[in-house]
Amino acid sequence: MEPEIEALVKQMSKDRFKRLLEDMQGMQEELLDPEVDISNQNKTNMASYSEVLSNTNTNTNQNKTVGADNTTDESYYPSDYIKPIFLTDTDVFGSVKPLRPLWLTNIEIYNAIDTKIPAERIKGIQRIPDMWRIYMDNEEDKLSLLVTEMNLRGRQVPHHSQNPRNPGNLQPDTTRIIVKNVPISADDGQIHRALTLQGCDIQSPNRKRLRVKGKIINCQTGDRIIISKLLDKPIARSLQIGKYMAIVIMHSGQP
Repeated sequence: MEPEIEALVKQMSKDRFKRLLEDMQGMQEELLDPEVDISNQNKTNMASYSEVLSNTNTNTNQNKTVGADNTTDESYYPSDYIKPIFLTDTDVFGSVKPLRPLWLTNIEIYNAIDTKIPAERIKGIQRIPDMWRIYMDNEEDKLSLLVTEMNLRGRQVPHHSQNPRNPGNLQPDTTRIIVKNVPISADDGQIHRALTLQGCDIQSPNRKRLRVKGKIINCQTGDRIIISKLLDKPIARSLQIGKYMAIVIMHSGQP
């Protein structure tokens, strides 16, 4: 081969080899760039170990806060909204105020209620000037105390649904009406309508339940206990309620 041609071939080979190296380098850069980008992206989005711990603690604290809020909400019981009934000193001692050693005690009241209603249903007995507040944990037992009298110091003592010392809350006296001989399956609305037509201003109706071993159970007797404002005239003992001839017993004023 002539020297000029040989030199040209060598030059071409060197140029081609150089381009080949450049091409290979370019391909390598193209292959490496995405990895670098992915690596950078992962480094940008990936949280550090301390950040993970921080977020975990934050979430845990938030969960604890939510749990605490839920616990607070669930700590409210229906008994928190049951109003007290009242017992006055004058109901026990009359108009003469006794000496301090003879005052009623909360233990006396507790034991007296226990003869009517299981003592564990008493939520509180609070002394206030000249009277007592009595708190029950359910409306049924509260109503039972209102319509029955309690034996204290040898006297049958009534209870009050409102504070008798507060004129703003003072309401007319109430009477208890017991309705018998009406099936348990009968609608209480029929009884309500029949008594309303007789002039009753009904404050609260209730279905009487059995008391077994000192405890009221969820077995009904069929009797309805109605609390009404005092009537101008008593209701007849026999009263037609729907298709049933009911027997009506009034706590006071029954002829």
